[in-house]
Amino acid sequence: MAEENTLLEIVIGTYEKYLLGYKLQMNQDQFVLKPSFTTEAHLQPVKCVAASDKFLASGSVDETIQLFNMKTRQEVGALLQHNGTITCLEFYDKYLLSCSEDGSICIWSTSNWQCIKTLLGHKGPVNFLAVHPTGKMALSVGKDKSLRTWNLIKGRSAYVTNIKKIADIVRWSPDGSYFLVCSGNTIDIYSVEKASVVSAIDFQQRICDFTFLNDDLLAVGGESELIRVYNIKSEEMCFELKAKTNRIKALKSVCISEETFLVSASSDGCIKVWHVDLSEDEIKARKVGKVKTQSRPTCLTVVITS
Repeated sequence: MAEENTLLEIVIGTYEKYLLGYKLQMNQDQFVLKPSFTTEAHLQPVKCVAASDKFLASGSVDETIQLFNMKTRQEVGALLQHNGTITCLEFYDKYLLSCSEDGSICIWSTSNWQCIKTLLGHKGPVNFLAVHPTGKMALSVGKDKSLRTWNLIKGRSAYVTNIKKIADIVRWSPDGSYFLVCSGNTIDIYSVEKASVVSAIDFQQRICDFTFLNDDLLAVGGESELIRVYNIKSEEMCFELKAKTNRIKALKSVCISEETFLVSASSDGCIKVWHVDLSEDEIKARKVGKVKTQSRPTCLTVVITS
């Protein structure tokens, strides 16, 4: 029997309180998507998930962060610092950052899971956070219509920008030269060099998630069956994928051995995986995996295992 090579593992959080894992494997030159684990991780719906090379963290409406060791497949425990729904999680190096509807951002050490710093400043719920690729600073957005920049070296607020709208997502470009702020149907693209909005993308429907395919190309999904790919420098839409669903809830792109994979989770319970070819002038995408989860996905992350 041919040996199966696992390329990546997809983990979704669900409205039904579960975490579901699926492995994308190569078997005799064929891609196969197989269930890998199921766990009822929380007492209420899962809102966010994040993964490092070793750990998986999930945050929930139940105000807890649950931790799992992906190497041993064991539960590690729960983090109970927040007094509100956990809205976003992000690993960086030996740290986990979390934010919550309680208005705080916590920085955790992954060596002993102690909260080593609590960042306060938002006047209301924090919706999303993003750590710069250097790890020296982070951005956060909240219901108070502010964009905050945090100095992670000093562990304090660097400056605050009033963006005059409630932002849902903030994210850095892979090279750290841009950051993107999403609100409703639109994504504002900020240049770090110019410290201002240099362009904008109008998706025309509400955006649920977006992910970078490379430094310039952005895949966007939302209240539509289409996943659209935009060039953030030219603002042009350069590719469309038909996902055959009414809502893309979560998107994640990963690069493995110079091969790009795009993973989507939609509100009908489907997870789909595409192999995206960016080597030519024209983008090409081929669906290599699909699974119906029988659940309502809320978020996803991808663990690279190969």
